[in-house]
Amino acid sequence: MPKMKAERVFQILLFTGLLGGGWLYGQYWKKASQLDGDSTSLTEFRAENAELTRELDTLRDELAQVRSLLSQGSLAVPDDLITFVETDSGMAFTRAPIARLATPDAMRSAAERNLELLYGKDGLEMDQSAWKTIGLLPSQAMLRGQSIAIETMSARGLFDLLTGEILLREDFDPMSIPDSGAFVHQLARQVQFQNHPLPAEWESTDQARAWLAIHRGAAAGVEARYMRRRAATEEIEFKDETDEREALLLQLSPTMQGLANFPYLAGAGFAKKAYLESRAAYLGLFIETPRTTHEILYSSVDPGEKEQLTSPLNLPSDQVGALGLLLLLDPYLGNEASDRIARGWVDDRWEIEPGLLRWHVAFQSAELASEFSAGFQRVETEVEGRRISVDDHLVEIILPFKE
Repeated sequence: MPKMKAERVFQILLFTGLLGGGWLYGQYWKKASQLDGDSTSLTEFRAENAELTRELDTLRDELAQVRSLLSQGSLAVPDDLITFVETDSGMAFTRAPIARLATPDAMRSAAERNLELLYGKDGLEMDQSAWKTIGLLPSQAMLRGQSIAIETMSARGLFDLLTGEILLREDFDPMSIPDSGAFVHQLARQVQFQNHPLPAEWESTDQARAWLAIHRGAAAGVEARYMRRRAATEEIEFKDETDEREALLLQLSPTMQGLANFPYLAGAGFAKKAYLESRAAYLGLFIETPRTTHEILYSSVDPGEKEQLTSPLNLPSDQVGALGLLLLLDPYLGNEASDRIARGWVDDRWEIEPGLLRWHVAFQSAELASEFSAGFQRVETEVEGRRISVDDHLVEIILPFKE
């Protein structure tokens, strides 16, 4: 990739420095043993060696300066990657793509900013308290910290929703095909964001999850098509290096696993279906992005078949959504029953009162409301003394709430 000369210079300098250092120390001990006892020659050799040591120190300083420059400045983005992303996505960059190297701390900070932009400054803490009370999260779960770890664990790149920049990890190798694939993924996020930025506000946190699933799932599709093209043209196989992330997910609750994988499974599948349908259908995803996770999970459901039910409470953001409902019930009822109930979800809202959490859930039918009510009795929660009432298609759950 001809445009990324600075990175190649760094790699060459690093290799040269390591090679020179190894040769220097080898020669030092070799000559020192040969000159042992000859004070004049040994003095001259030590002077020569001191000069070489100074040169090596200078080389190390230059290497440090190059790395510092790369970490602070923007990387040149190869034209072939830009062309591929624009052609595959059907969108053009409105501004020149921006990417830079970032430290692990910088990537974690960006991941945390992303979470706050999506769910609000205290949104994750509110969800965490409510979800633990409802039974969606175990008592030891830390929604913010675990979400940041999932976002950054073994990640080669990350898209910063605040700055619109691509962050690449410090050991990013432009000659590595997996790293190039990760770069393509983030470029796809960037071109999407430039053409379709974050909405001014969300109707609910469920809408934020739906938006993220479409953008991230579509970017995963661009990356997959790029990697398949490289595999076909270069006749090589690529190893999926997600072991660290998968190992982390296996240590977390089913809810955290479901939230983390939703964009790459349901979101990517939804985007792929539109991509295969037509260019207009694909671009339409970003113009009219699904407003709920239900639309992504159950896209085959005809909206005209759903009853037009309104939320019993006017709470704009405190929502579990169809995804949350599915993740809540699946460990207790199994996939078939939980899927049937979540498919019939229409709306849900929760609010916290002094010492109480009220959760209202609306379904397409009274039968599904009753089935959910019976199923929720089996859910293990942190608190005792739940009260459940069913009124036609609406279910109200009242749980003791501890700050």
